[in-house]
Amino acid sequence: MKDANSSERVTLKQFENKIPGKYMNPCEKESKQSLKCLSDNDYKHEMCKQFFDQYRDCKKLWLEERKKANFK
Repeated sequence: MKDANSSERVTLKQFENKIPGKYMNPCEKESKQSLKCLSDNDYKHEMCKQFFDQYRDCKKLWLEERKKANFK
């Protein structure tokens, strides 16, 4: 299991070769940062916009990467 502060992301190859039923979040780092920000800031969403944006961008890039891989 990866350290919560690890900057490494799950690669597409790791994701595709994972054990069926195993949950892998390629944007886990961004997800945890946004949840921590909410917790630290009394759940004021406006205080955490940058973390939400980073998570959204990560998800967008990940989906684009998967689409490209499926078209090859």
